[in-house]
Amino acid sequence: MIAKQQNSESLPLLTTLSVPEMLSATVIRSRTAKAINLQVVPSKLPAGYRMITPKDIEEEGYGTYYSPNLPIFANGQAHYRGEPLGLIVGPDPVTCDELAQAVELSYEDQEPQFFWESFASSQIAYRKTFVYGNPDEAFKKAARVEKGIYHNGVFDHHYSEPMGALATWEYDKMVVYCASQWPSHVRDAVATVLRVPAADIAIKTTEIGTALDGRLWLPSQVACLAALAARLCRKPIKILFTRKEDYLYTSKQARSSVTIKSATDNNGRFLALDIVMILNIGAYNPMAEELVNQAMAAITGSYSCPSIRIEAYAVKTNVVPLGALGSIGSSYAFFAIEAHINHLAKVLPKTPAEIKSVNILLKGHSNFGAEPLETEIPFRRITEKLEELSDFKRKYASYELVKKRDPGCREGVVRGIAITLGYQSDRSFFKPPAMNSYTVEVALDRTLNLTINTHGAAGSPSVRAMWKTTASRFLSMDEKDIHLLPPVCNNQNQCGPMTLSRGATVVNQLIERACRALQKRRFRESLPIIARAQTRLPPRVTWEQNSLVGQPFAGASWCGTAMEIQVDRLTGEARPLCVWMVIDAGRIVIPDRALSSLRASILNALNLCIGEEFCPETVSEENYLYQRVISPSIYPTMQIEFLGSERTTRSKGLGELPFATIPPAFYSALTQAIGLEPKQLPLQGSDILKRLEEE
Repeated sequence: MIAKQQNSESLPLLTTLSVPEMLSATVIRSRTAKAINLQVVPSKLPAGYRMITPKDIEEEGYGTYYSPNLPIFANGQAHYRGEPLGLIVGPDPVTCDELAQAVELSYEDQEPQFFWESFASSQIAYRKTFVYGNPDEAFKKAARVEKGIYHNGVFDHHYSEPMGALATWEYDKMVVYCASQWPSHVRDAVATVLRVPAADIAIKTTEIGTALDGRLWLPSQVACLAALAARLCRKPIKILFTRKEDYLYTSKQARSSVTIKSATDNNGRFLALDIVMILNIGAYNPMAEELVNQAMAAITGSYSCPSIRIEAYAVKTNVVPLGALGSIGSSYAFFAIEAHINHLAKVLPKTPAEIKSVNILLKGHSNFGAEPLETEIPFRRITEKLEELSDFKRKYASYELVKKRDPGCREGVVRGIAITLGYQSDRSFFKPPAMNSYTVEVALDRTLNLTINTHGAAGSPSVRAMWKTTASRFLSMDEKDIHLLPPVCNNQNQCGPMTLSRGATVVNQLIERACRALQKRRFRESLPIIARAQTRLPPRVTWEQNSLVGQPFAGASWCGTAMEIQVDRLTGEARPLCVWMVIDAGRIVIPDRALSSLRASILNALNLCIGEEFCPETVSEENYLYQRVISPSIYPTMQIEFLGSERTTRSKGLGELPFATIPPAFYSALTQAIGLEPKQLPLQGSDILKRLEEE
């Protein structure tokens, strides 16, 4: 059954996979947020069922950590409610679930650490400071100094399929099936735990769905649990979380608090920024350093500032692991700087557009001492197009007039409109540099069929369609004769993570290169012909003593978003009426699929604005039944246009653009509508009403 599905163009769902003699496994979980002297009490199980604990792993000589500081099971200490403690393995998944729930635990409760904005030194997982220019001197000479603190909440990814893994054998290799954006990370983790060479492990990717960067590292833990159980039981093992289990215990978007203190002149031009960033990463997150670095690099947005001081922290708390959703760290930064510009516009007073225009980063300039911009940011082209599409100037002036006449929002239509600019870069701070490596192999056989092979995990059918279309155009072949092999990570070559469309476009460029090479040899050599392309690893972007080394805007795609919202005067609910988006992301391979993907991402990004926040400290099983996402009844009208696609053959990433621009656009439109600055997202109707009543 598995072999048949793996030979098809589409990837299988883990839910549908099964193999002969396969057993199911359910995770035994901690029922407290913090505890010591934690033990799973042995109990008699029905015939055919087995309990696996850390003791079993140690006795068999397997590894107890799948990555530095990341244990397979909590051994003696619990760090969050739901942390894996062991497994129940048996033939019936429902019985396994019931037995895992009934397992008796022995432990001493400890006071959990939920606080994070004011934290102890022991909670710091990663800290980074950076100073460029002379901020102190700039603050002394500034015409105006303003300060604001901006917050983002925690959100669930709402995966199309729960987290899970299937470990089995094919010939002499262990094969693990799982939905991962980073198959080589899964392979290396399983090899580390089983203490075998990486070449002995094959990872086959199942359908990922809309992962939103939530399936980067956690699938590795689940894959290791399945692989260990398979080794200990000598049978294939499948772990598949229940929907409720997936909601309660998988990683979420990290909380953030960003304090921005700005020094400006009388026109609102930045002279200095003094920033403190705090990211709550929960119990742990192996990508804490990347989250912090990406957020720091994005905190100035597309604006220029000659003097900058940043202090950034990743802070541990006793809740589920928290990390990425829609981008790796940068979305918190984009929201904070855009919200602060909105604040400056209010106090100066000027329009946000005026503040942005005097601060936009120009060609030949840079922040942090990085390499200067080689091309102009398309700020004016994008904003002019957005103003035309949205009738922005007329609406903005009209809503400002309404607000002056009715500052308490007691009469008439309560509306606001805003424009914001954001970008998506292909920069990476990952260590080692091999994490940014991707490989593609194309082969033209004697029947004139082309196969494309890459161990990068295509996250959606749209990505796979884009890759096939690219090959079709370069080789003038019918797409039905082009076959994309399912990604199988079974060698020791590293493959970078597929984060939204960032990795997908890198692979697309490699397919172009490989097809060009094949085309040159096509009529001179006998078939079959094989051509390969591999990323040439650029110098990694790094923070040095006094500068940011590398090109933070390398390969950037740009996006402007205008949003119009309406606030219900009785409930306080803010409804997005229309979203206009203008994008410069190079060549768009399949416009219809790109538009479809962007529309879905816009809705996901709107959830960060008005969706229900996940509260990891108090969440219960009942919350799963009532978790609210944005209702189809309030979906906005969406209009998306691409710029510059006819002037280049290079494709750039665009999957993160809605997450960079939708939250700040929503927030800015809301502040115009209600005349207040909540300085946080998400915002429910009750939150908005409360703030209006306090005025």
